Amino acid sequence: MSVIDIFKKICSIPHCSHEANGLKEYIIKEAKAYGYEVQTDEVNNILCSHPQANLILQSHYDMVCIGKAPCLELYEEEGKLKAKDSSLGADNGIGVAMMLSLMSEKKTISCLFTADEEVGLIGAQGLSLKIKEKKMLNLDTEEEGYVYIGCAGGADIIAKKAVHFTNIDEEVDSYEVLVSGLPGGHSGVDIHKNIPSAIKILAAFLVHIPHYLISIEGGERRNSVSKKAKAIISVPKGVIFDKELDNIEIKKLAKPERKMMKNSQQIIHMIHSFAQGVRSLNTDLGIVQNSINLALIESNDKEVKVSFSARSMDSEELLVLVDESLCLLEAFDFTAKCEGMYPAWKPKVNEFSRQVQAICQKHFEKADFMAIHAGLECAILKQYAPHLDIASIGPNIYEPHSSRESVDMASVERVYEALKGIVKECS
Repeated sequence: MSVIDIFKKICSIPHCSHEANGLKEYIIKEAKAYGYEVQTDEVNNILCSHPQANLILQSHYDMVCIGKAPCLELYEEEGKLKAKDSSLGADNGIGVAMMLSLMSEKKTISCLFTADEEVGLIGAQGLSLKIKEKKMLNLDTEEEGYVYIGCAGGADIIAKKAVHFTNIDEEVDSYEVLVSGLPGGHSGVDIHKNIPSAIKILAAFLVHIPHYLISIEGGERRNSVSKKAKAIISVPKGVIFDKELDNIEIKKLAKPERKMMKNSQQIIHMIHSFAQGVRSLNTDLGIVQNSINLALIESNDKEVKVSFSARSMDSEELLVLVDESLCLLEAFDFTAKCEGMYPAWKPKVNEFSRQVQAICQKHFEKADFMAIHAGLECAILKQYAPHLDIASIGPNIYEPHSSRESVDMASVERVYEALKGIVKECS
């Protein structure tokens, strides 16, 4: 089967983060059938080993599920493979498919399939399988013609604020305010595109009208720019809304809400004042240096919880960004903490990356070294196995972590041909 055919098979097996046991079993079954030694660990990583291998390939086998995913209805359009009304999982299913294809040809390689990368690099963080190979090629980058040698580190920031409800002492009408129809996108590789955040738009609307906040929610994943956000509010009778508001739908509720969150103004003011997106640029690499995404907000009768995703190409700068954010949140009376921090993979050219570049130059017009403003497992795996030299390549994948995700099928073929060359010369 071709790489695309294998990928289509993968798409038929549900594999959202935390719910990928079906794909895990499929990978194990295929690897054993091809004659590879298979080991797993407690966090569901899969290591498929060849005794003579000097090269190990690595991809993660979970996907970000947006829209109708994991029920994927695939279709092709203008040379791209897409999924109707859902994310596709080309990140990182194409890498998994390439590895399975090479294993079916019984190549002298080992393959590491890591679990739950999209929800905090859990597989890489908890890896307990021995890597004996000296070279690792990661297949989780998304632009052909580049050899990636660095990535951003990241951290999640979780902020909570206790809420108490009190009676509203005037006559009100109540409304549902819904922000929707936004494109969404990856909070790392797409953060420089100024994709609008539904949560920020909702706060910008609410901060300028008199209202009592009843509930608020928004966002889809910690590593995605929010596509939707919703609030239930009460407003004094007589307040009139502009009916022509882009991406905002206001629906009057049949029954007025008579209880409101106390001190909810702090919540809305925090969101409105928060500097979403790019914080600084790396002029040497021509990429984003530091960024932060307000990803999720949810509320119940006890608290409001807000989740952020911070990224930096430098581990020390990441600590500064996290510290600044914690201080801001505490100023608005939130209790905040950092969790799930992972290091940056500092860009470094080595003998293996030069080999990969030389081979890629035979297949692509350019094969420049590059770093990516997103979390790859390479930094963690380098810490886990310091003897490894690591590089990363991948095909053209567009708008991952969104319902518009697509992969260029011709690019998959080109990258796979380059990959076979790398395997031939480096394994």
